[in-house]
Amino acid sequence: MSNYSSQSVKAFAKAVLRGFGCNDGEAEIVASHLVDANLTGHDSHGIGMLPLYGEQILDGNLIPNQQPVLHEPVGAISIVDARRGFGHRMALEALDHAMQCVPEHKVAILALRDSGHVSRLGAYSEYCAAKGYVSLHMVNVVGHAPIVAPFGARESGFSTNPISMAMPVGGKARPLLDIATSTVAFGKVRVASNKGEQMPAGCLVDEQGLETRDPDPMAKSRIGALSAFGAHKGSGLGIFVELLAGALASTDTVATMEHLPHGVINNMFSVIIDPTAFDSQEAVEKRTMEFYDFIKARQPAVGTDSVQLPGEPEQHNRQQRTDNGIPVDDETVRQIVDIATRFDLSGDDTAGLLNPVGN
Repeated sequence: MSNYSSQSVKAFAKAVLRGFGCNDGEAEIVASHLVDANLTGHDSHGIGMLPLYGEQILDGNLIPNQQPVLHEPVGAISIVDARRGFGHRMALEALDHAMQCVPEHKVAILALRDSGHVSRLGAYSEYCAAKGYVSLHMVNVVGHAPIVAPFGARESGFSTNPISMAMPVGGKARPLLDIATSTVAFGKVRVASNKGEQMPAGCLVDEQGLETRDPDPMAKSRIGALSAFGAHKGSGLGIFVELLAGALASTDTVATMEHLPHGVINNMFSVIIDPTAFDSQEAVEKRTMEFYDFIKARQPAVGTDSVQLPGEPEQHNRQQRTDNGIPVDDETVRQIVDIATRFDLSGDDTAGLLNPVGN
């Protein structure tokens, strides 16, 4: 395990993405998104996704430099067909298209369909907050077998189905909620397997539906399933994310979408709200921060330093990793270099872009 400067991790990711066939603009967007996921501590959605993206391109299920189809809005509702382009860019273009409805309607509802992996969902709440908008985003995952066991089941029935939402304060997402409806994202199982570590209790079940902490069967062979967080409550949320993002906003749920080689297809259901429809921006921000400060002032539990609001761990991680470097395990680097060589990139030259902090 080494810590690398964020600048070198981004240069490394951009080189691999250009090798995949992404133009400079798309490589910049995707690399920036992945590195920011690493900076915020969500390594499951960081540069470790690159081997999967490369496999998808080789299989024809992820298309560099794709142009989305931007359908004419119906009232405040916009539908965008990403045509299996890189989700990081597709989602931003789709949000920009949908937000053109906000001046007239004070709200925009987006259905993004058939997109490549959109990665860390909180990035889109941050994007909307920077424009002064409240937003809510839900994503379902199709194209592969489900990986999360519904409450009471021994086999999987939906995927990690994340939810993100944020309030805008001064152009920042504050607070920011970004959660999977599974106990953990699948990428965290992959990371634990690469590091040779056990999973925390309560995250995985084996093929009998019994708890296990061993990540390898799930990470390497998809044996077992992730558990839904909060038992029946998280399971219920995951089911409704599937319905809103898949049955309503798109044309497929995990029950009907064909399974693709290395398939990860995302559909995103988003609601973007202009808070000035309710009151002045200043008044809404004031009430938000009054409640924010009220929660922060609660006495922490014994053994806890302070009460944290959603988004604060990411802020802390971003600062710490910007200063001290991004930790990337050797196995993840090896996997990325391996996929790069399959696109005729030099493994040594590509790996040489990584700069260990302190060197």
